[in-house]
Amino acid sequence: MKRLLVVLLMVTIVLAGCSSIVIKPIFGLKEREEPTNLQVPYGVFPDNLLFLGLGDSLTVGIGDELQKNGYLGRVKDVFLQSESVEDVDLINTAKRGRRSDQLMTLLSSGNLDKEIQEASHIFLSIGGNDIMRVIKRDLFSLKLEAFEEEQIFYETRYFHILHYIRQLNPKAPITALGLYNPFSLITVESQEVETIVTSWNHSMEDTLLEFENTCFVPVQDLFYTNTNLVYHTDFFHPNASGYESIAGRMTRTMESCGFIEIDNGELYVKGE
Repeated sequence: MKRLLVVLLMVTIVLAGCSSIVIKPIFGLKEREEPTNLQVPYGVFPDNLLFLGLGDSLTVGIGDELQKNGYLGRVKDVFLQSESVEDVDLINTAKRGRRSDQLMTLLSSGNLDKEIQEASHIFLSIGGNDIMRVIKRDLFSLKLEAFEEEQIFYETRYFHILHYIRQLNPKAPITALGLYNPFSLITVESQEVETIVTSWNHSMEDTLLEFENTCFVPVQDLFYTNTNLVYHTDFFHPNASGYESIAGRMTRTMESCGFIEIDNGELYVKGE
């Protein structure tokens, strides 16, 4: 555990500029409500699509040395190969270092209401910086209980993020990216973090199941090692190869979730 603490200290210093640890006010939390069950009739989607990216640096595409907008740009390219898709507009509102409480603050401002309402597909990555906040705060006294306590708050925030989106846009598919353990590359003594990431991923997946037309994309297994050079030089973010792997996993998962259909190599987008 001491070796892990040393590694975490170095990574924390490197990432110190990635985010502010000031906690901003968030819109009031309320008791969970039963989600409205929505029956989404599928047919051929209109030719023009609008992708909306929400969340943190993974949706920004930090580390992508090919400058292809990370996984989001690559998924867009896959859609554009479909004869049934004429064009895909991309609005990426994600920000490096953003946490779930900060995303709630942004949503509560109403500044993204129009984009959410008009989006045909919504992509979300949030949570990695919530874990990093605990690591930065308790670096020399890390305890599993601290992550478990924060996970409870995170799960509540995650629910309200999804609930807010669904109030504005009940039908657009929401594709949510899971978390991975960036410390597996630089130390074998990262099992504690691996356990934490697994638990948080389970919370995300369970929360998404409370809403219609959502899809959880697991990526934890893609980053166990660096065999395929899947990390950027900061040892934290994926590089182009890593984002290619994420995009491939995302496309396959979107098909299994019923958002798209691939038949004889042709991609068909489902919608109203």
